Amino acid sequence: MTESGYLGLRDSVLVVTGASSGIGRATAIKAGREGARVALLGRRPEALAETAGMLEGEGHLALPLDVTDHAAIPDALKQVREEFGPVDGVFHAAGAHAVTPLRAVTAKRAAELFDLNVTSGLMLAKAFRNPGIRAGRSSMVLMSSAVGLVGGAGVSVYAATKAAIASLGKSLALELARDDVRVNSIAAGMVRTPLTDGIRDTVGEAGWEAIEEAHPLGMGTVDDVANAALFLLSPASRWVTGTVLVVDGGYTAK
Repeated sequence: MTESGYLGLRDSVLVVTGASSGIGRATAIKAGREGARVALLGRRPEALAETAGMLEGEGHLALPLDVTDHAAIPDALKQVREEFGPVDGVFHAAGAHAVTPLRAVTAKRAAELFDLNVTSGLMLAKAFRNPGIRAGRSSMVLMSSAVGLVGGAGVSVYAATKAAIASLGKSLALELARDDVRVNSIAAGMVRTPLTDGIRDTVGEAGWEAIEEAHPLGMGTVDDVANAALFLLSPASRWVTGTVLVVDGGYTAK
């Protein structure tokens, strides 16, 4: 049996936020290989176009969107519905990481990070649950983090947003089960992305080595997380909802 046959994503309609780079881009590329039609959402039009050029197959859509523009989210999903038909799944990969010691935390920056990492997911879920948007059986996947489960020094605000996402996913799963909408989240460890290159510069080489050593299987890749996202989006996980799938190379096993 082929991989696409196992996942059953051929001809499905998937929306991926944060598709300009990193985990979002990797998931979109893999979804295209599985035969899905993919709507790419992100803030950077040129980067979205680059992602679209990497996808196999035809019928994909690059749709510039800043997910903190909450009022624009319903219209974006309506456009996807008009282009492709009912949406089978949404992977909300958009978000930001922040290394901020407590002494440097400001209320403004904390509110901005919660808005981007948490509120955007809530409003995306609200728009997606509309019967005029989603397919009869559908799935939503949110991005949490390993530090949202165990905490970490210097990332208190970021960890709090990711813990909120894990809780949000569980609550939405219970509320939307009657609508045949499954909701799960992924608690990812540190993976190599352009974003983590910036973290490496912030923490220095000694700090970076400590982060690497904290992952028993070593640092992950965006493909490791993308594989988990596609499983949760697919019919292969039809009896999975309200879970936090940990993909962290053993980081939280200690």
